[in-house]
Amino acid sequence: MAARKSSAICWVVALLFSLLSLVFILIIILSGIGGHVLADYMTINTSDLDIPPKLGSSTILNDLKSVAGLDWVGSDTTAESLGLSPTYSLNLLTACSEDDESTTCGTPKVGFNFNPSSDLHLDGTSIQGTLSSAYSDELQTYSKVSTFVGVGYIIGAVFSGLSCLFIIVSRCFPKAILGGQISSGVAFLFLLASAIASVVTFIKLTNTFNNALGDSGVRAQTSSKMFGLGFGAAALTFIAFLLMFPLSKGSRSQPKRGVDITDAKEVPGPKPGFLRQVTTWNQHKYMQVEKQKPVIHNRSPSGGSDREALIAAVEDDFSHEYPSDLAMGPMEKKQKKQTGRSRDPGAAYDPHVNTAYEPQMPTAHDPRWL
Repeated sequence: MAARKSSAICWVVALLFSLLSLVFILIIILSGIGGHVLADYMTINTSDLDIPPKLGSSTILNDLKSVAGLDWVGSDTTAESLGLSPTYSLNLLTACSEDDESTTCGTPKVGFNFNPSSDLHLDGTSIQGTLSSAYSDELQTYSKVSTFVGVGYIIGAVFSGLSCLFIIVSRCFPKAILGGQISSGVAFLFLLASAIASVVTFIKLTNTFNNALGDSGVRAQTSSKMFGLGFGAAALTFIAFLLMFPLSKGSRSQPKRGVDITDAKEVPGPKPGFLRQVTTWNQHKYMQVEKQKPVIHNRSPSGGSDREALIAAVEDDFSHEYPSDLAMGPMEKKQKKQTGRSRDPGAAYDPHVNTAYEPQMPTAHDPRWL
């Protein structure tokens, strides 16, 4: 009873953790889709953006402006002049612009990457020529890692969903828990790799943005919420994976359904077929019979000798199978009754007790005289 209770607790906790992990992964993937930002990796603030004009460093044009009052230099570039929103949030599959009234998100796609030069319209400003090669290299690295992280979380979501399904099915089919273990293990590897890659990449990207655009009033900041969801999903998946080990051991040691070991009885063998039940089709059972001594008739010219030999053989036959008191008892009683009639002991077996035995005359048909 205690083993079943602990197994049920492991099953419930494993299913709960797998479902929570799946929810965390879906938040990471779906954040920003449909204009709903649930969590983000990085936030970019452009409210203080102020980029001087390209000719702002020319002293001649600045002197003409001060003397003649003509503006040959141009005005500074701000977020308002570029038509930018005060805040931008970077998600897994898209980026969203946020202001006081609404949130606008781009089309989600796997491998999305944010490029300030194009997305913040900085390619036509004076800051474009001042960006270092390290900034460009970090943007290329971010583009590649973004594709890996997106694919990793999608694969993790698929295998987490399969793990939940296998855990549910294992209540009816215990061996299905092995599929849940495999699915949870694969999901954990992809989730952990994606979480680590995202943390390393976005921290570096934030530092790169601040170093390259910080003097222009652009501020980038990472968000711990998305990182927490990633590592939380990986941790929950791993715990669910460990909780499935007792369940898998119980499924291997569990007896077949419908068979109780304590109530098991010897199963009788199959009954013989119809033909075996018919007498004619059965094999005859033989029993060894003790060999009897042959009866030897010693013929002699005397009729009395033949009769005595026959009586001796019969008595020997009876004494072999029955006790002496049973074999000879009836004969002795009969002989005692006939003692007065005949002095010959063999007369007890003569059917003609009233007739004295005399040897007959030999005839041509008597075999004794042939």
